[in-house]
Amino acid sequence: MNHKKIDPKSNSLRENYHLLISGIAPRPIALVGSKDSSNNFNLAPFSYFNAFGANPPVVGFSPALSGRTGLPKDTLANIESTKEFTVSIVTSEIVYQTSLASCEYEKNIDEFDKSGLGKYNSNVISTPGVLESPFIMECKLIDIIKLGNKPGSGNLILGEVVFFHINEDLFKDDGSIDAFKIDQIGRSGGGWYTKVKESLFKLSKPRGIGVGFDSIPYKFLNTSLTGNQLAKLAAIEKIPKYVDINIPLNFNNLVKKLSEYINKDEIETAWKYILKWKYLNE
Repeated sequence: MNHKKIDPKSNSLRENYHLLISGIAPRPIALVGSKDSSNNFNLAPFSYFNAFGANPPVVGFSPALSGRTGLPKDTLANIESTKEFTVSIVTSEIVYQTSLASCEYEKNIDEFDKSGLGKYNSNVISTPGVLESPFIMECKLIDIIKLGNKPGSGNLILGEVVFFHINEDLFKDDGSIDAFKIDQIGRSGGGWYTKVKESLFKLSKPRGIGVGFDSIPYKFLNTSLTGNQLAKLAAIEKIPKYVDINIPLNFNNLVKKLSEYINKDEIETAWKYILKWKYLNE
């Protein structure tokens, strides 16, 4: 793999922005509701967004200063004033309306009305969420960390989630949320988005502490086995005991056999083949 080396200081704002949103993707989208001191409501999407802790539950997003004027967005000014906001998760059913809410309307224009999205009354704060979103969080401001004072500079807004509103249909019997039902949309580079439920796959975490790549005989690290396949071998908590079994004597055929077992998640069997090879060759 050949990497192109880029110094961000030699790039334009637009070039650095493109690299960030293309490489860090897909990103969850926060549809942020806010209001000013005169009760004018604002709604805007932000994909510089994530969760930052569970005790207390904290979310954060970063409205950048305008790349053209260097001025703050209405969302930032509103939250600085009222110390509260809502975050509604964007799903495939409201993605086009969300895009419409991203237009730079005048300050006194209500993007709820412009986008056709309804207001959902909050329990603790006075700012509404988005009625059509299945997952809404009421947030009180913790801090605003200014990351610069130039066009495109970020402003990391951290808020404590003081109330959740979640569609009951999303919950499984065990109380967890069904990843296929919530149907979030993720933001990628350019004009591209991701339908999360169409990209889902399940990855089993190591049950304990994996033995690691350094426990795999070196010769197997430089074969057609992929990094993911080797990681499955390395994730086993304990290497099984040696068993005297028949294995292919040709090394390439042995690697093919290992690949078959790994792909079927028969990891202990794959390790037994490796141990027999090690017995014969070391």
